[in-house]
Amino acid sequence: MEDQEYDSVNSALNEYFFRGRFEMLPVYLDLEGDAEEQVAEALGVDADELCDFIGLTATRSLRFDKRDPYIDQAKWLLEWSLEGRRDPPPFTALLCALSIAAERMGTDENFSPNNYSERLFELLGVKDVTSQQKLRQYAKSTRQFWRALNMWLAENDFQLGRPTARAVIGHWKYASFGLSQALVRDADRKRLSGLFEKYDLVPGEPVPEAEMALLVHDWMSSHGATGPTPWLRKLWQSSDLRPRVVSAALDAFETWERTAGVAGTGPRKARLQWQVGFTGFPRKRARLSLAAFRGGEAEALEETGAGTETGDQLFLEDGLEQGTRFLGPVGSINLDMLLLKSRSFTGVSSGVNYGYIAKPIVTLARAPDGPVFREVSRVSLFEEHAILCHEAWLDKVEGHLSKCARPGHSVLRTTDMAGIPEGWCILRGVEVVRAVDNAHDNFHALSPIASAAALACVDGLKLGHGTWHVAAPPLVEATSEKPGTTIEIIREQFGKKDEVIAKENAVGDFMEASLDAFCVEAGTNLRAVVKHKSTELAETSFSLRSADIPRPLGAKSLSHGLLDTRFALDPLTAHDHEPARLEGCVPNGKLDDTSCHVAQREGYTPGEVPEGTLEEAIELEWCNSSDAAIVASESCVIRGYHYWVYEAFEKGDDRYDAKMAECKDCRVKALSRTREVAKGNAKKMAQHQVFTPARRSTKREVGTGQVSETDHAGVPVDTVLDGLCYLGHGSWPAFQRLATAVSPEPWFAHSLASDLFALGHIEMRGRLLANGGDWSVPPPALVIGMDGHGYLSGFQSGSLVDAVNSALSSRGTVHAPCEVSNQVTVHRWTGLGEMDLEALLETVEDAHGRKVTVTRNLASSIAPRLPSFAGVFGQAAPIHVEQADGLAMYDTRKARWRRVERMDGPGAYRVGLHGTRYVFRDRHGTTRQVGHQVAKTLAAQADGHWLHGYDMSTGRFTAALGVEPPWLFERALVVSGGTLPRRDGGRVIYERVEPRVGATILSKMYGKDEIIG
Repeated sequence: MEDQEYDSVNSALNEYFFRGRFEMLPVYLDLEGDAEEQVAEALGVDADELCDFIGLTATRSLRFDKRDPYIDQAKWLLEWSLEGRRDPPPFTALLCALSIAAERMGTDENFSPNNYSERLFELLGVKDVTSQQKLRQYAKSTRQFWRALNMWLAENDFQLGRPTARAVIGHWKYASFGLSQALVRDADRKRLSGLFEKYDLVPGEPVPEAEMALLVHDWMSSHGATGPTPWLRKLWQSSDLRPRVVSAALDAFETWERTAGVAGTGPRKARLQWQVGFTGFPRKRARLSLAAFRGGEAEALEETGAGTETGDQLFLEDGLEQGTRFLGPVGSINLDMLLLKSRSFTGVSSGVNYGYIAKPIVTLARAPDGPVFREVSRVSLFEEHAILCHEAWLDKVEGHLSKCARPGHSVLRTTDMAGIPEGWCILRGVEVVRAVDNAHDNFHALSPIASAAALACVDGLKLGHGTWHVAAPPLVEATSEKPGTTIEIIREQFGKKDEVIAKENAVGDFMEASLDAFCVEAGTNLRAVVKHKSTELAETSFSLRSADIPRPLGAKSLSHGLLDTRFALDPLTAHDHEPARLEGCVPNGKLDDTSCHVAQREGYTPGEVPEGTLEEAIELEWCNSSDAAIVASESCVIRGYHYWVYEAFEKGDDRYDAKMAECKDCRVKALSRTREVAKGNAKKMAQHQVFTPARRSTKREVGTGQVSETDHAGVPVDTVLDGLCYLGHGSWPAFQRLATAVSPEPWFAHSLASDLFALGHIEMRGRLLANGGDWSVPPPALVIGMDGHGYLSGFQSGSLVDAVNSALSSRGTVHAPCEVSNQVTVHRWTGLGEMDLEALLETVEDAHGRKVTVTRNLASSIAPRLPSFAGVFGQAAPIHVEQADGLAMYDTRKARWRRVERMDGPGAYRVGLHGTRYVFRDRHGTTRQVGHQVAKTLAAQADGHWLHGYDMSTGRFTAALGVEPPWLFERALVVSGGTLPRRDGGRVIYERVEPRVGATILSKMYGKDEIIG
């Protein structure tokens, strides 16, 4: 840019908006409040004059001597793109000027495209009629800048903010992008929490745009601190601007967290909702639980309202996932009555009101962060659901779904799957593909609100907000009420014309487009659009990524302090000061070769190790009663219908308005369309061809006789590892989300995490003492085992594997990858011998520019630094448990769990505190929570038994199944042999383990200590 003043303004705006303050948050180019003050201070101008200053400066970037006044800005966009887009955009000042013009439309409340143009001319100081006409004629040129901004934010994985620029008003076209940034102010957005509280929305639960529009419209009649501002009401009075308000509400809801009452209006509230998980191994089972996913705390509960159903004390118990708490103890709760009668509780310590409404139809959607289904207020189009339904309602529900859902879902009863309560059934694999607006209000939870068009990205491997893996892209599905519509997938390109790469015509009201037949590169930004002729009815943007183009490295890497007394217990972060670290298989700092102690014991043979079993979750049993249906015979659930009381229509109300309805008995609420709308939609449906799409072939088939989740046709494990390397770091729920794409079995995420940690592909918090936590991907390393072969550890990508293979094969090595079903491929090379590997790999770098470290003798360096299991126990958190759901004690002779009534005496115990927990109690009565492998091994040591063995003559280390050495203990065994262990019946075998490593690990696990009795 040649204009220094424009450059300084653009830089000041970029400094405020795109330096990380809006990480993962919606970012609006709207100058008010802090933005106005800080940018004005940076530029040395008065805040009152800032907007005019930006407008006049933006004018200097326009060329009115050319046909298209935006020609220079377009040239800067192309140059910025060709240079790699490493810096923030050169056109931010121009976009801010367009946003300011949109904001100034509100000064005279004349909201129209023509008024927008007039405000833009005033801001830019353009008075010449010819120049004004050029701005009108080439307004279409501005769209490329808005699109480029959105793509750039997506390209940076929303670390600098989430894009909000879109055409919120279709017939306004180019002015609409500026409007998406303006008009709704910070004060207005803060009031939106009152909307979410009023309608008891659940944070994180998806709300479609059409439904949000109905809620906002109803909310506009609210007053006080929880109602809309006068300005929002004025905006809502303009039908053209309503989409802008709805857009702001959707953006605000995505980041909203329920807080303690709005403006101090009352006690906090939290909703209790159903969660169900399905397992196919070792037997088919549905696991029902009632949970508070947001709000509240672990505490005792007092039931309010009607008399309690049990004399036992009920609690909210901490779940294993952060922020989730479950109603328990399950063994004291009558499930039959709970399903039929609404309940309310007050937290004894917090005062939070926990409400639960019994419903005949409970709609559950697959959780975005794990292998379970969670209750939602209404189904979403194209997503997979499970429906918990009383048998009295089943025929009606099936009739409704025949009009709006794909065929092929299964109906499961208690005879088909354990855990389903008597008199109830679960409909699996329900996918709603259209709205039925003339449906009865009884089925509001199964009826998405209709809109002119709707589309969604489904399936594939979703890496984050709007981001999928390039090897597992989404399927785009859409529906439209207009006949003759099409769906297009468009490749967006910086400074170039968009390219349509897929296009499909509607069959009836349904469309779907796939990328399977197209070659799309990682780093591609795409836009899916539903069109009717040239009019865009709906759109969504998404990006395709891989580890070849990873997210920038953050400061959230985990490692182990080699000189730290808590080595293998608490990983260090990048902020911890430690001179010597182990990150994956890469030692940073001097790694002294501490000698391993070789225990002089004979007879460590595999034959002495008992055969164990896979660790599985506890099967908790609710209480039941045979007379529940008689006791609650007048409930809506049993009688098969609701008694709706509708909000009255007032004089002046639009007959097409939605009104709130509430069942006078069970208090279920529904936002109902009027009869006028229902009749109109029924007439449209009668004239419109309805097409019922077949089930997606990528989805698992869930027939009544085949409900096992183990048949899930999922994403390859190697693609998940590549996705983890792309992300670089994340939380345990994020890891679970990716692992569920391979297999939805609850145990699979833990199994995959163990494998990846053992290989050094990831680091993770907390797994020695409890369940999974935050994780990160270490730098790449070539790990040389005791046999002279090596494997690639840590960060992986397709191009890195190719580069390493090219470098090593030039000297005659052989690439011999180890491939096992449902395990990650281990890239091994044989024949490395005495090669100068550092020299061969000198020029090889990963996508972050890091060299591949060659690591030798790593196992013998890890093993002596490992803590003893007695020391692990001493560091673990104490826990008090005498009785609990599903209490079991580990029999170390048979390597099996057995049920017990109480925790009596020393040993390993499994506790069902909504999610399985493991504890060890020593001979002094001290009880601490540890991982299941630690608990079992300590119990075996106390009993004088062995669950592990090592044969020095063969280098084979054996463990009973379910008692594999945990985390860094297992990593030492795996890096020694260069492969993951193999199953042999009820045992797990680690091959090619160095003698001093195998013996030292046994000594660490079974060595005596005064703490353990």
